[in-house]
Amino acid sequence: MIIFSSHSLLKLKQRDISSQLVKKALKLPDHQFSSYSDRKIVYKKFNNLYLRVIYKEKRNDIFVITQHWAKRIKEKS
Repeated sequence: MIIFSSHSLLKLKQRDISSQLVKKALKLPDHQFSSYSDRKIVYKKFNNLYLRVIYKEKRNDIFVITQHWAKRIKEKS
């Protein structure tokens, strides 16, 4: 199950990003990296921008922390 944090839900509205795009990025990422505190980052390209999604896996769930648009992939976070 994909669970959106309250922060993530707020940023979806502020950044005009649909939850469906986030789910697509999580299911079929173009790039995937590990980050600090067991966080993971995925990038999925939509048109000329990448959707960057930061999340944690807890048991069998994906807990989305935040998401935003990026012009390029940043490997170190």
